[in-house]
Amino acid sequence: MVKLKTFYILLIGMLLLASCNVLADEKAIASNSSLELFTQNKTISDEKEIYLLAKFSLQKDWHTYWINPGDSGEAATFEWDLPDGFQVTGPFWPEPEVIPYPPLTTYGYTDNLNLLFKISIPNDAREINTITVNSKWLVCADVCIPQEGKAKVSIQKSISSEFSNESGLINKAILNLPEKIETPILAIVENNNLVLKSNLIKSVNSNIYFFPFREGVIDYSKKQKILEKDNSYSLRIPLMANKTNISLLKGGILKTNSKAYEIKVSSAGQYSSISGEPQFISIGLAIVFSLIGGLLLNLMPCVFPVISLKILNFVEHSENKTQVTFHGLSFSFGAILMFVLIGLSVVALKMSGIDVGWGYQLQSPLIVSLLIFLFIFLSGFFLLNVNFLNSLSNVGNFGLQNSSYLNSLGTGFLAVIVATPCTAPFMGSALGFAILQPGIYSFLIFLFLGIGFTLPYLLLSAFPKMLSALPKPGLWMETFKQFMAFPMILTALWLIWVLSSQISSFQLVLVLGGVVLIIFFYWINQLDIKTLSVKRFRYFLYVLIAGLIFFTLPLEDYSKKNIIGNFSEEIISEKLSQGPVFLNFTADWCITCKVNERIALKRESISALFDEKNISYIEIDWTNKNDEIAKKLASFGRSSIPLYVYYSSENAEPIILPEILTENIIKDYLR
Repeated sequence: MVKLKTFYILLIGMLLLASCNVLADEKAIASNSSLELFTQNKTISDEKEIYLLAKFSLQKDWHTYWINPGDSGEAATFEWDLPDGFQVTGPFWPEPEVIPYPPLTTYGYTDNLNLLFKISIPNDAREINTITVNSKWLVCADVCIPQEGKAKVSIQKSISSEFSNESGLINKAILNLPEKIETPILAIVENNNLVLKSNLIKSVNSNIYFFPFREGVIDYSKKQKILEKDNSYSLRIPLMANKTNISLLKGGILKTNSKAYEIKVSSAGQYSSISGEPQFISIGLAIVFSLIGGLLLNLMPCVFPVISLKILNFVEHSENKTQVTFHGLSFSFGAILMFVLIGLSVVALKMSGIDVGWGYQLQSPLIVSLLIFLFIFLSGFFLLNVNFLNSLSNVGNFGLQNSSYLNSLGTGFLAVIVATPCTAPFMGSALGFAILQPGIYSFLIFLFLGIGFTLPYLLLSAFPKMLSALPKPGLWMETFKQFMAFPMILTALWLIWVLSSQISSFQLVLVLGGVVLIIFFYWINQLDIKTLSVKRFRYFLYVLIAGLIFFTLPLEDYSKKNIIGNFSEEIISEKLSQGPVFLNFTADWCITCKVNERIALKRESISALFDEKNISYIEIDWTNKNDEIAKKLASFGRSSIPLYVYYSSENAEPIILPEILTENIIKDYLR
């Protein structure tokens, strides 16, 4: 009987010992440091997520490394063995310290490192859950010694939750994490220095330091300096001498006197096509570029059909110099006003956090559909010589004659609306300056863009005698006007093609139904109706057609605009690691882009050159709204397309090519 009792006692003891072994935490002990795991909770009930702390304890005056170790070193790595359904995210790094070891400078932690992770817990977690990690880390003093070990911690499932003894340490580690700031901080490059402009920098005496996440961008050994200009402060950070690609820098930790911040960096400099060094153009040069770009915009294929309206108007009134002057001024005022309104709306959206650029409205299926209806309507107006406004004047005894100054004003509006898909030479730099640095300068740039666009008409208004070079009024004007209907129809067909990549097939059929309704309107408009009752019925049909057209518009979210497409920074980085890369920022609605591709980029000789030099060609399609592409454009100081960027190697700065390309231009830049 005594032996039986002894057996039971031993059995119970063994079971208790086994259960203790199951719940026992394991500490990783290496030669010069150790690693322990602690959880926020000792027991869990209905928690979905808890913090886990990896505590590295080092011998005195030894250090380990941050995610970016600086000139030398290596961050810790982790391999997790988790219970079924558990997931781990992190690590979440505390702010590092600068650890100088002349001539090297490193980033890391001395004596200890408390590194946080988040553990996601499934609903069906077991009663006992053991989390195990195999970690490798490097510790250094006068010498560096690799460390390795396995640590584990267990969590029990229970009816109620209970914090662990180390929850206070974990809470302290959470409070010590850098505060995240979502709004990107503007960064530019000046004389191989990265300049961060932020209101977090309060004075020249501030103790500020920037730790970049990306390795190999800044020169760690050189001092970071605070500069003051116009009562604002910026941090000047020396870059590596090898001119590392600054667009790869996404953010880092900005350490100030009071606390540390995790920031995003928006590099908005313009890369010179000659030197390859990013820099902002001056406001004076931006205004000159906008004036020239606006003037050249008259030659773009998307503008000429509407400009022909103004040409005919000038010819029609060439005998009356006063009317020529006032029609020219009305057209110019309308165009300039529209440029300023579109420009300021883009800037306002940009300042509110929405990534947009020049031509952004054509990323909206609704706007594209309205433009299709507009061009079909104008083609009917040109071809059939129908004045819809005069027809409506019979209803309410008011309307506008074709020769009114208000019509010239409207023509100016219309010319700018159809010009937005085009970007003329010199416009890219000026628009990038205006949109990426919003303020009074933006107003000036869009104002001078409008002045450049209307400059020929302002000159004709000021010097009407110049009209003598144009043909005399005659029947040719009617023929020319009818001929201009066909470019309008072709423009509408092009926009239908653009729309087909933005909305579903069903919605596209509805839009085409709207086109049929416009044609039907012209048919009933040209009928010779005598009786008053039938005329009234025709007016009713006008209203009905307008209502039906409204219901054919893509007002609901049928579009494909949320499809990201083939763009990602990872693809670019991967291709850069393999050799040179050529980026083509394009869109279906960008006529200039398509012309460049047709006459240059997609020629056999250029494709052969890409193959010969092992250049990866990446086409980045901005047809539909994509914030990542907008941010990438901003990183080159641009807000519009076309944009062509060439990287000769992974560490080389990108070179921006002109907006208008030929085969010879591409070959010259790739050499």
